Amino acid sequence: MVRIPGFWRSRRGAAATTSAATSGAGSKRDARGVEAISPELALGAGFLIETAADGLHLHAPRVDLRAERLVALVVEPGERGPMLAYRVFDPDRQAADKAYDMHWSEGSSGGLWEESVKSKLLAAESPRLPIGSRLADAGFEQVSDGIWRHSRFGSTITAVVRDGEVGFYTPTGNAAIDDVIRRSRVVGPVQVQTYRGPQPALRLSGEWMTYTLEQPFTHPLDVEMTRPATRAELGLPEVTLPDAPAAGDETERILGLTEIDGRPVRELEAWMRPFDPDRPSEPVDFNRSQEGFLGPRDSLLRTLARDNEVVRRLGLTHEELAVTVENATTASARFAVKQYVGPDHHRYRIEANGSMGVQPSPFRDGGVGSSDYRVVNERTGSALELSDLTASMARRGFYQGPGTSYRSAPEDIVRTFTQLSEKAGGEQKIAQVVAEVDAYFSTLDAVDRSSAAGELRPSAPAVADPDRPGGRSANGRTSRAPDVPGR
Repeated sequence: MVRIPGFWRSRRGAAATTSAATSGAGSKRDARGVEAISPELALGAGFLIETAADGLHLHAPRVDLRAERLVALVVEPGERGPMLAYRVFDPDRQAADKAYDMHWSEGSSGGLWEESVKSKLLAAESPRLPIGSRLADAGFEQVSDGIWRHSRFGSTITAVVRDGEVGFYTPTGNAAIDDVIRRSRVVGPVQVQTYRGPQPALRLSGEWMTYTLEQPFTHPLDVEMTRPATRAELGLPEVTLPDAPAAGDETERILGLTEIDGRPVRELEAWMRPFDPDRPSEPVDFNRSQEGFLGPRDSLLRTLARDNEVVRRLGLTHEELAVTVENATTASARFAVKQYVGPDHHRYRIEANGSMGVQPSPFRDGGVGSSDYRVVNERTGSALELSDLTASMARRGFYQGPGTSYRSAPEDIVRTFTQLSEKAGGEQKIAQVVAEVDAYFSTLDAVDRSSAAGELRPSAPAVADPDRPGGRSANGRTSRAPDVPGR
């Protein structure tokens, strides 16, 4: 059983022995409403704010209690960094033992059950020692008056002792926003409305956005982009865009594919069709989409070929469309951007809708998605629907089939994002190309439906291809449909 600290036997005596240790750091509140407690550290909206050589760092509060109630603490290595284990004395506790053991670690907090750690707490129990001595015994080093830091096990725990309270803080754990925070300055504390009512929060201004953080969370609120963000700032790898669209014979090559990434086209096409889990169809795979990546009657190769021809003849590449989509959806997903500023400072509204489950990519490339986005061009009103998978599938030239509600047609992507529309030649050019390509594929469908053998199949470039006078194919010949009865 824990020994009762002197504080509870004699409040007057305890005050004499602990006043020096718990008086805490000196403080001074600046014009922003941030309270400086050392040359490098300040408190604001519940965060511990640190100014270091590499920029700004925020530490979120994890444990806060009266110093005299903390009778023992140890720091142990955890699965995701240090684990703070501590014993609390509570004279009002309705139990024979007035003390109980708790813990905090990244991703876990609450009661303590590890017997080995409980034994260490029992051995470390020292209610009569000043709080500074208890911190030192647990491996904390004093960095200034009332401020202690534990720097082992891959991360830090900072203890702030002031006004008889001890608070433990650890770095915020969101890598994407941490990089933004490092390059930010503190604007000051603000109030945000939550389901708990008004809550204190911290407003910051970064290099490309201003935003608000509410502790202990680090997902931004009320984000305002001040300029377009680079891919590095969005946490995305740099890419090299192709110099020119694919050659004219690429569409013909697509129509002749029998495999994609080693999977038979027929198998992949069947996987992409709508899947009813109550009446599963082949292939039976519950990772399939109920809505489908293709409609019930869509052809995968026709869809790929048609969309490739549209993108090619607009003078664009699939990578350009993918990068544009990826930048916008990443800004929304990682940084909660609702008013997106794209290239050349064009502005867009983004509405994000998440779901509980995830949808794997049909190409088995490791891609998964759980959110959908609606993007609206604020100047033109053009809009389209996107998903987490749109960018990765667009790199393969796949924008989903016309028979599914999740399709993000390449022409809609081009129309919505102004820099793509301008490069493609504007709305009139886009409409012309789409009409001509659709007319070609309608003719192709009619040929395939015909039972007459030996009918000519038009070549894709024969549709007023500006790259080839006369619309002839790459080899100067038209192609004949295979003589397969019943196609």
